[in-house]
Amino acid sequence: MSIRTSALFVMGIIVFFIVFIALFAFVLPIQKRAINEQFSACEKSFNDGKYQEAIPLLETFIKKYPRSKKTPDVYYYLAMSKQTLGSNTNDVILLWEKIVSKYPKSKHIAEAYYYLGQWQETDKDYDKAMDNFKIVIDKYPDDPIVAGALLGMGKIYQTKGQELEAVANFQSVVDKYPKSVFGSDAEGRLGLATVGRYIQKNLKPYKVQKGDNLVIIANKFHITPELITRLSDLKSNALNVGQNINVIDGSNFNVLINLTECKLYLKSVDNIIRRYSVCVGKKETSTPTGSYNVTDKAVDPTWFSTADTGAKGEVPGGDPRNELGSRWIGFKPSYGVHGTIFPESIGKAESHGCVRMNNKDVEELYDIVAVGMPIKIIN
Repeated sequence: MSIRTSALFVMGIIVFFIVFIALFAFVLPIQKRAINEQFSACEKSFNDGKYQEAIPLLETFIKKYPRSKKTPDVYYYLAMSKQTLGSNTNDVILLWEKIVSKYPKSKHIAEAYYYLGQWQETDKDYDKAMDNFKIVIDKYPDDPIVAGALLGMGKIYQTKGQELEAVANFQSVVDKYPKSVFGSDAEGRLGLATVGRYIQKNLKPYKVQKGDNLVIIANKFHITPELITRLSDLKSNALNVGQNINVIDGSNFNVLINLTECKLYLKSVDNIIRRYSVCVGKKETSTPTGSYNVTDKAVDPTWFSTADTGAKGEVPGGDPRNELGSRWIGFKPSYGVHGTIFPESIGKAESHGCVRMNNKDVEELYDIVAVGMPIKIIN
């Protein structure tokens, strides 16, 4: 090799290294900055809840930067955006499957398995759904989405008629994840299952006697006409002598309200039949403690508002401004357990002294609680 050739070869190597260094020093940082800027725009649209705006940005990012370290997050944002907007089911499922198969180290992998299982549960593909829920529970035990997986498994067990397994899963959610977004659903399902088992165990037949009506029979067994109607699947209030109906002895029923826990317990002696999350009085207008009895009840109660803001004066039942919701169970003058138009307050101490419940919960309780039933409130 001549001296000239050698010199050219060395210069070529030097030029190569200069270009290589320039690439790392200038080009790659510019590209990295562009990726970060586009990702930030995607993330902001998603976090702001502007899903319609976010979707094309996210899809563009994936096409331009399929190998970026941020791409797994972009797939998650895209799946959540489409899922929230109710996009084509198959599109959403494919996105969750993509995360599960291609990005096993994604920080959203547990959620991907959960949502994939949720879609499979909706499609009644219960075996695959159970497999994905179990992966969440077994492989990612510290992820909060485990609560959702437990709830999902419980719902599938319930659908299959496996009540004991369903109750065990709902109980796990209530015990381990009480503040989870899945807690309220699990608590409701657990309560209904527990009430169902209690009724099944204690249900007894009653033959209608001469002079009987629903109110007389209800008073005899310390329950409500509404409960008898439900237990007996009655189509009307009219009864015939000799007719067989179903009743339950409610003489030991009582209610315990724990202000610290924001919980209401329906009990038989000391055995908990049903538990509900409630809203209790705030510090300035606390709920009174002590032992009381149910004094009065009302469906769609009228609210006499004295609030500084909102509706004024007499607000009729059924009015969307009526803060008493759909039911009233009084236990002390001006105090009672009632429904609410503020479901977000449940589980907190925010009321003016009464005990608020979700409307569906207070409607259920209303049908069980009879006038005269003991109510104990503790703090």
